[in-house]
Amino acid sequence: MTVRTTNIEKSAGRTDVLMLGAVTLIKGIGGWIGGSPALLADALNSTIDVVRGTENRGTRSNSPRVTLAKMMLAALVLVGAIEAILSGVGRLLREPGETADVRAVVAFFAAVVWSETLFLLRYRRLSLDDSESARQYAAEHRFSLYASMLVAAGMALSVAGSAFDMTELVYADAAVSLLVAAIAMIKALRLIRWIFEESPKTVQQSEADPKPFVETVQRVRGVIEVRELHAYQAYDTVKIELILCVNPRMTVKEAEEVAQRSRDLLLHRFVQVIEVSVRVEPYHTGYPYKSNDDLLGSNEEPTIIQ
Repeated sequence: MTVRTTNIEKSAGRTDVLMLGAVTLIKGIGGWIGGSPALLADALNSTIDVVRGTENRGTRSNSPRVTLAKMMLAALVLVGAIEAILSGVGRLLREPGETADVRAVVAFFAAVVWSETLFLLRYRRLSLDDSESARQYAAEHRFSLYASMLVAAGMALSVAGSAFDMTELVYADAAVSLLVAAIAMIKALRLIRWIFEESPKTVQQSEADPKPFVETVQRVRGVIEVRELHAYQAYDTVKIELILCVNPRMTVKEAEEVAQRSRDLLLHRFVQVIEVSVRVEPYHTGYPYKSNDDLLGSNEEPTIIQ
């Protein structure tokens, strides 16, 4: 059950990253051949989303090479955003040139539909597994949504200005590219800061006393044994990695409900706990289980920890 769940998470994580990468390519190619600097700048936002997409539980890695690759990609996006701002300023000071054509419009709408579908699917998955991660993911997605709204407005105004010979509106796409590039710059800086904060070399972690956490989880209905619990303390926060044992006859959904109840109890009982990773395994020893009450008057050992 644990192996199957882990494989599903890894597969879903890789799929999310590949799909977000496809969205980035659609925006970049569409903005380039369609003549929309705003859509090109929005491709930078999607690049940050790809990097953030690798941080779900299925694909997360603390390898120094992976961390370095993410840092370099975030730095490239930051440089690209600065270049987009300078290019946008230059367009505003010159003649507007050609406006975005139908290829940019089609690429934009295809990318938006694709990315929003991915967001809804991933948000639903996270909501079932970890509501706090789902809220953080939704908050981060707002920047991408704002950028898409700006691109839509800029392209629409630019096309309308070209159609009705309103020169001022033709500059809208170039003006919006400045704002979208600024959003990409903010996201790149936030990502760089986040990578530094999450880097094992920059965060001094210590092992916290697991006893109060173990005692709390053992009260959860359906938990037979707390097989492992590691509480890592960094500054004033604690992250917990937990392995629970449950009845092997439980369904996958019932086991996930036990894991969710355990996670919620730890997060609500201990304010210093900010993240709980739970893995559920079947408890095999001595099944069917026998408690102390079942073994009165016999020499057998109980198979349920009490």
